[in-house]
Amino acid sequence: MPFAMSTAQEQIKELERQIENLRNRAVLELKVKLAEARNHVVDLESKIAELTGSAAPTKPDEPKKVRVSIMIKQIVEAIQGGATNYRAVANTLGCSPANVAQKIKAEGKKAGIRSRGEKANFVLSVK
Repeated sequence: MPFAMSTAQEQIKELERQIENLRNRAVLELKVKLAEARNHVVDLESKIAELTGSAAPTKPDEPKKVRVSIMIKQIVEAIQGGATNYRAVANTLGCSPANVAQKIKAEGKKAGIRSRGEKANFVLSVK
């Protein structure tokens, strides 16, 4: 019976991790939609200004990039879930590989994250 309990607990932890990842992705998607909506408002204001002849507010050249803060716990969970490099972890968490690398450099050792190999053979693992 202890084996079944352990398996059930592992499944619960896996489901909780998946829920957290889905929640993070949903927040990211909403932030992107919000940025798109703001750009749409600027376009509409510009068109109104053209029709009325008044000065339009300046339109941003490119949409602002949405910043996603990640926690080392999320990185560890992504690695345990099968992500083996910065890009795979970033895709799982919806952030940039540079953010993942920076977080691992700052807190990875304490969290038990190890890396081995170079360039194409680079692999992340957790103790």
